[in-house]
Amino acid sequence: MPIDDTKLISEYKSLTGRIKFRIFTALSMPAAWFSGLRMDVLDSDKCVTSLPGGWRSQNPFKTMYWAVQGMGAELATGAAPFAISRSMDEKLRMFVISTEAKFVKRAKGRITFTCSDVSKAREAIEESLEKGEAVDVDLISVGKDSSGDVVSEWVFKWNLLAVNRK
Repeated sequence: MPIDDTKLISEYKSLTGRIKFRIFTALSMPAAWFSGLRMDVLDSDKCVTSLPGGWRSQNPFKTMYWAVQGMGAELATGAAPFAISRSMDEKLRMFVISTEAKFVKRAKGRITFTCSDVSKAREAIEESLEKGEAVDVDLISVGKDSSGDVVSEWVFKWNLLAVNRK
């Protein structure tokens, strides 16, 4: 059983715990910690992250800086593969090989990023486990403001390779 589903559920819960996530970001992603990035939902269907508006994430035009949005959007697509990697015996090498973004509306206030491609990420990892080769997968993250209006749309192309730990 390459991916341990019981351990995966535990990893999902661990990453959504407020205190554990804040410690994780402080140690592993200090820019995310500083900007107030949160992991709101992570399960087998979707991942939702959010960022507050305000001085820590704004540009001189009083809207959310595009790079801060990118950080929230990337985490929404990368958290599930990361959790999956921690629930299997093999090591998962994962990195972004390309990204594209579309900005639809000024981003003000708390912005929520949703990736509904968790099953797609898992299928790519399982394919890599089966074939022993890297698999590229496009994962989409949509940013919305508090009124539900889309502010940005992101596509991250992840390269995933499962390798034996030897």
